Amino acid sequence: MKKLTALRQYLINSVPDLQRNPDRLLTFIQDGRVAFHRGQHLSHEYRVPAQIVLTDYAGELDAVMIPLLQWLAHYQPDLVPEEAVQFGAEILDNDRWDLALTVTLTERVVALVDCAAGRITAEHRMPEYPIDACPATHWRLYVKGPSQDDHQLTSEWGAPSDG
Repeated sequence: MKKLTALRQYLINSVPDLQRNPDRLLTFIQDGRVAFHRGQHLSHEYRVPAQIVLTDYAGELDAVMIPLLQWLAHYQPDLVPEEAVQFGAEILDNDRWDLALTVTLTERVVALVDCAAGRITAEHRMPEYPIDACPATHWRLYVKGPSQDDHQLTSEWGAPSDG
């Protein structure tokens, strides 16, 4: 699925821990579905609950969640806000954990049948939905905890259309 591959690469580019060790990002699809309508053409849509797992993660949750939400707002804006992302974690020790995130992705495939030529052409579509006119193409995330006086730089990444 091309959309999940694009999301994976965006997270690798956005999350400092994953930039250093991208093999700690695992992606899975379970119980995906294909929606299609009968007829000559074979166009369809993949609908998949994509699970994204960060193993042995030692960073801020916001350093993962904010780039994820930014990407989803850009490429999957039709998600129900209260259900857009589910997550769970296993605490490994005081500063490391395994984090599992689940998001539902859809990917449209336009598959046209040319009976005369015996040819089928398939095109995966990944439309972008710009959320505003914000001109920034590079982002820096600053996080402030409850007992901190100032915000601390947590991560930096390019805008979704750049990654």
